[in-house]
Amino acid sequence: MKRIAMVVAAFAASQAHAEEQEALSLRLDDIVVTGGLTPLPAAALGRSLSVVTAEEIEAKGIVYAVDALRALPGVAVSRTGAPGGVTTVRIRGAENTHTQVFIDGVKAASPDNLTFDFSGLLAADIERIEVLRGPQSALFGANAIGGVISIVTKRAKEPGFTTSGSAEAGTDGSFGGDVAGRWRGERAGLSLSVARRETGGFDVSGTPGGEDDGDENLTLSLTGDLDVAETFRLGGTLRYIDRTSEFDEFNFAAPDRAGLVTDAELEGERKEIYGSVFGEGETFGGRARHRLTLGYTEVRDEQFDAGARTNETKGSRRQARFQTTFALDAANVDAADHTITAAVDYEREAFRNTDPALVFDPSQLILQTREQWSGAAEYRGRFLDAVDLQLGLRHDLNDDFRDRTTWSASASWLLPNRTTRLHGSIGTGAQNPTLIDQFGFFPGSFVGNPNLKPETSFGWDVGVEQTFWGGRAAVDVTYFQDRLKDEIVSQFDPVTFLSTSVNQAGTSKRRGVEVAGRVEPAEGLTLGLTYTFLDAEEPNGDREVRRPRHDLGLEASYRFAEDRALVAVGVNHVAGLNDLDFTAPFVAGSQIAFEDRTVVNLSLSYAVTEQVEVYGRVSNLFDEDYQEVDGFDAEGRVAFIGLRARF
Repeated sequence: MKRIAMVVAAFAASQAHAEEQEALSLRLDDIVVTGGLTPLPAAALGRSLSVVTAEEIEAKGIVYAVDALRALPGVAVSRTGAPGGVTTVRIRGAENTHTQVFIDGVKAASPDNLTFDFSGLLAADIERIEVLRGPQSALFGANAIGGVISIVTKRAKEPGFTTSGSAEAGTDGSFGGDVAGRWRGERAGLSLSVARRETGGFDVSGTPGGEDDGDENLTLSLTGDLDVAETFRLGGTLRYIDRTSEFDEFNFAAPDRAGLVTDAELEGERKEIYGSVFGEGETFGGRARHRLTLGYTEVRDEQFDAGARTNETKGSRRQARFQTTFALDAANVDAADHTITAAVDYEREAFRNTDPALVFDPSQLILQTREQWSGAAEYRGRFLDAVDLQLGLRHDLNDDFRDRTTWSASASWLLPNRTTRLHGSIGTGAQNPTLIDQFGFFPGSFVGNPNLKPETSFGWDVGVEQTFWGGRAAVDVTYFQDRLKDEIVSQFDPVTFLSTSVNQAGTSKRRGVEVAGRVEPAEGLTLGLTYTFLDAEEPNGDREVRRPRHDLGLEASYRFAEDRALVAVGVNHVAGLNDLDFTAPFVAGSQIAFEDRTVVNLSLSYAVTEQVEVYGRVSNLFDEDYQEVDGFDAEGRVAFIGLRARF
C-alpha cells in the first residue's frame, strides 16, 4: 500500500501523506502533485510552477492564504477594502474566472460564477500551495486558462496522535485561533482542525464617523484514509466555511472618487461545503493504478441591507472522475519511465435564486443546471535520463455549448552540467460562461445572457532554471504569451441601467516575463526575489485593468539563537496598476492610474520550548496608503501578537 500512497491520481495529491518540504520552492527534488494527472518530480515538469509550504506560511505570519500568493511570479491580487472583502487572483493577466482552484482535490470555485473568493481561505491548516501557470484545460478542464491553484491541507506525518493550536490578537480589534488533532496508525489516518477568526477591519468608505467593516470566519476541516488491503485504499475529505462580512455601498457614477464608496449597513453571509470520497488500487502487480473520486461543492450566499435580505442564491457542483495509469516500460508504475493515464470526468453544476420576494419573474426561481462529460489522456515519458515530456489531450461534451477539444505539451531538459534546466509548455484553453453570466439576476443592476459562448485561448512559455553555489542558490526566468478570444465581459445599458454579459469581439493579448530566485548566502539566512512584467491588452489596444505592469517581491529571513528565533521581512512593490474610472460622467473603458506602492511586512518568532512558540508581525509596516480597486482604500498598519503550541 505504500507504493499507492506515493503516487495518486489527479486531484488526489491532497489525499497523499504530505511530506516535509525544503524552504527553497525551486528545489528540483520536490514532488509536484498538480503537475499533471499524476504527481511528478519538479525537475520533470515543463510547466511553470511555484510552491508555498507550511513552513513559509508560518515564517511570514500569514493568516489568509491569499497573502502567500501575492509575492509569487505571474500572480496579481485584488481585494475590495478590508480583510473579508471580495479577493480575486489573476494569473498571467487572465481573469479570476480563468483560474481553477482545488482544495484537497475538490473544485472550490463557486458553481454560480466560477470564481473563488480567497478572502475566506484561512491559512491555519494549509500544508502546501501549488500554483501552475499557463493554459491547463487539457488536464484540468475548462476554467483553467490562466492556471491552477491547488491547496493541500495538513495531515498526520508521524505515527500516533498529535495536537496543535494557536491564538493571536491585533491592534485593529482582530483576534483568532485554531486547534487541530491528527492521528496516524499503521493502516489509517484521521485529521480534524477548527479555525475561528474575527477581523475588526476598518471603515472602507472613509466616512467621518463611519463604522468599521469586519469579517467573521469559522472553518472546519476533516480528512481521513484507510488501507483496506495491501493494494486498495479508501479516504475522504470534508471542509465547511461559515462567513459573515460587512461592507459599504458602492455608488456607480458618483460625482467624484470620494463618493464612490459610502458608509452603509451592508452584510454578506456565505456558507461553503467541499467534500470528496475516493478509492484507489492497483492491478497487474502494480503495472496499472486506478482511482475513483467523487466530489461535491455547495455555496450559499445571502446579502442584507440594514438587516433586510436583498439577495439569496445557492450553487452546487457534483463531480466524478475515474482514471487509470498504466506503465508502458516497467513492471509497475513507480519504476516506469513511460506511462499513459486515461480519465473520464462527469460534472453537474446547478444554480438558483432561492427567495421569491427578490425576483420580478417566477422563471428566475427555476433551478438552472448544466452537465458535462469529458475524456482526458496524458502521456509522460523520460528520455536519456535528462529529457521529460508530457502530452495532454481532452475532449469536453457540453449540453449547453459546442463540444471542445483542448491539448497541451510540455518538456523539461536537464543539461549535462546538471545545474541548468530548460523548460517550456504550449497548449490551448477553454472557459465556459458562468451560470450567473447566463441566468443570474440582481435587482436593478444585472440580468443574465443565455446566448453566450465559451472563451478560448492559446498560450506558450519557455524558460531556464539555473542553480548555483552547490544548490544554495537558484533562479528561474520564463517568457510567456497568451491569446484569448470571445472574452466574456460586462456591458452596461445606459437606458435600462442594467448590466449584462456579452462575448467581446477580437483577441485579448498578454505577454510577459517571470523571474523567481532564492539564495542562502550564510547559515540561517535566506534571500528571495520575484518579479513579473506583464503587458496585457484588450482587443482595442487598451490596457487590461487590475493587472500591474511591474510586480516586484523581495524577502529576507534569518534564523538564529540555535534556530529558535526567526525574523522575516517581505517587500512588495507594484507599479503600473490601472482600474476602470467609475466616476461620472461614466465613459465605457475609461481608466484611472493608481500611484506606485511599496508595502513592507515584518514578522518575528521565538521558540520558548520545543512545543511552544511566541510570534508577532506587523502588516504594512510603514502605513502605506494605496488602492487595489477603484474607490476602495487598503488597510493601514496593523500589529499582531500570538502564541503557537504543538504536542
